[in-house]
Amino acid sequence: MDLIKQNRLDEAEAVSRKLLTDYPDQVDGLNRLAMVYEAREEKSKAADYYRKAADFAKSNPDFDEQMVKWFLSEARRMTKATKKDMSEG
Repeated sequence: MDLIKQNRLDEAEAVSRKLLTDYPDQVDGLNRLAMVYEAREEKSKAADYYRKAADFAKSNPDFDEQMVKWFLSEARRMTKATKKDMSEG
């Protein structure tokens, strides 16, 4: 998260991918990759990773419905932003 705030996005992506590899039973890697792509203005990819995080959370009993809803709302927000960018461009 701090790497994203510091705009060290390549490093943030590498750390996120390592999280996915080292901790496949955790959602953090998916969520952080979504945040990296959002910071890069790659909203379509960000939406994909927020959806993957939602799917992960749905299949994991440790997550409540609110977390799933949050991931899905972020995915929708990224999708809307992508559509807006396309209509303006």
